[in-house]
Amino acid sequence: MPPRKKQKTATAASTASNPSPDFPSASLLTLALTHHPYALSLRSKEHTKTPDALTDLDAWLTTTLSAKIASAQPITKPDMTSLMKWKLARGKSRPTLLGLVASNAEALVMRSTSAALQTVRAATDIDGALLALPDACALRGVGAATASALLTLHPPHLLPFMSDEAAAFFVSSLGGIKYTDAFYAKFARAMRGTVVRLNADLAADAQIWDCMKLERALFALNILRKHGEEGILDADPGSSTSPSGSLKRRRDGGDE
Repeated sequence: MPPRKKQKTATAASTASNPSPDFPSASLLTLALTHHPYALSLRSKEHTKTPDALTDLDAWLTTTLSAKIASAQPITKPDMTSLMKWKLARGKSRPTLLGLVASNAEALVMRSTSAALQTVRAATDIDGALLALPDACALRGVGAATASALLTLHPPHLLPFMSDEAAAFFVSSLGGIKYTDAFYAKFARAMRGTVVRLNADLAADAQIWDCMKLERALFALNILRKHGEEGILDADPGSSTSPSGSLKRRRDGGDE
């Protein structure tokens, strides 16, 4: 496999963006997050042969894998393979990526993921956390989106997972979705800015947001709307929330 091309990382100044007027309200996001398990079940029926496959993978990701990351235990090739299965079941199916991830040497997986997670662990802001991306993407089959699926699990969840469903809400400000380091940096900063805004407006007993929770809320909202199930959200009457544009995106090469 040829060496991964070095990609430009967008600067903070070039990625500043404000949410569109029809971005989901905090109350709608809170409701959507509570229905994330149901949204997962809807997606699982679409993308897996076993109805509960995605739900089971998500439970493993948020418990077993998250615990390993929080306690700085080594991430193994089986871990990365399962993470890829989760990503493909939750999003766009690209079976070749599973084989590419499985082709990495165990030592390389442990070395690359350890370096990436150490960088996130030491980070105090989004810019510092984004420096973890090159190490995570040193593995075959792992691009910005897959790397973000791993890095988002490290508390306090400074980085978001880049799902199409979440990124679709930022198309009006960031442009078409691209699976590149530069686009991911823009998306991550937009998500982080939204988290800061949501937490600044919190009521005393309200949901405390981070990038992982926000992505899961946006994913759930998108999936529920796709399946015509948004009625269960009891959304704000005045909200015109919908993903900005469609899920059409341009591919600029490289792994997801």
